[in-house]
Amino acid sequence: MKLALTFDDGPSPWTAAVLDLLREYEARATFFLIGARVRERPDDVRRIAAEGHEVGNHTLTHPRLTEIGDEEARAEILGGVEALEEVLGERPQLFRAPGFHADERVLAIVSELGLEPVFADVDPQDWQPGKDSHTIFRLVPGGTTATRRRRPAPATTARRRSRRSTTSSPASARRATSW
Repeated sequence: MKLALTFDDGPSPWTAAVLDLLREYEARATFFLIGARVRERPDDVRRIAAEGHEVGNHTLTHPRLTEIGDEEARAEILGGVEALEEVLGERPQLFRAPGFHADERVLAIVSELGLEPVFADVDPQDWQPGKDSHTIFRLVPGGTTATRRRRPAPATTARRRSRRSTTSSPASARRATSW
């Protein structure tokens, strides 16, 4: 079974530790990054890409896109694209809306900008107290889990369960689980 690992809301102080674990266990993931943080931590972003992980846009400042107007939503999405282009020299292809909040209006803007939206089979709600990586990992029946700020479950757990990590690219699978 393949499991698409995705990490949202970075880069953050946890990024290096997450990358170290992914490298140790030869795992790949997709990182949905916030543009403002991309500009604050460009070395982390370059390391993510250099180590073979996918990078996707997660807006410029992480607003709830369904609660703002079209032009502000477009500016947020484009701001994230531009920050990633500045640091990596290439345009991201993937987009994940903060909190998975994307209605038809937002998805139309995403499509107009040439980005592919990525959702998740499981929302781990890892921002809630008491949610650790082991609890979250048990939520994954074989789909995709999204995570935000917490460390991933140890890859040894994934190996015991015969799960292989992959990225969110179309070649891998479009639906991903976030941690």
